[in-house]
Amino acid sequence: MVTTLTFAGTMAQAEPVFAVKADIYQLESEITIDSKIEETLKSKAPIHQPRLLAALGKTALIEMGSTERLTALEVLTTPDGAHYNAAMKLKDKVDGKWESITSFMPNIPNGQTVYFSRNVADSIWLIKLSGKRYESVQLGQDSFKN
Repeated sequence: MVTTLTFAGTMAQAEPVFAVKADIYQLESEITIDSKIEETLKSKAPIHQPRLLAALGKTALIEMGSTERLTALEVLTTPDGAHYNAAMKLKDKVDGKWESITSFMPNIPNGQTVYFSRNVADSIWLIKLSGKRYESVQLGQDSFKN
């Protein structure tokens, strides 16, 4: 499993930043994803927890997978950090060529959590994605400790 984190732009310590958190859970395929998902996740531990900081108005990218199957999470904030767009791209190599499907959620309010899911073999990957604006790199980094 390879995880890649990238962001565009450089950040000064005093600049506002957008902290992106992804908690990725591998669930049995029998589990139903419904409105009580937070309760279901309390008894599960994430298999990956990528975290990154992005400059406001810039794209942040998290890629996980192998040379045959990739899941990419792309987050783009508004210039003021009040909202963000999130996309999950599922990429599978078929006959040597990449095929992809994209799921897109626009205009998510700062601080709100959204969920994506993907079937992988006999399990479900549930991705809990959140993003929040902070006034400095240090505050953004501190948010990852919680």
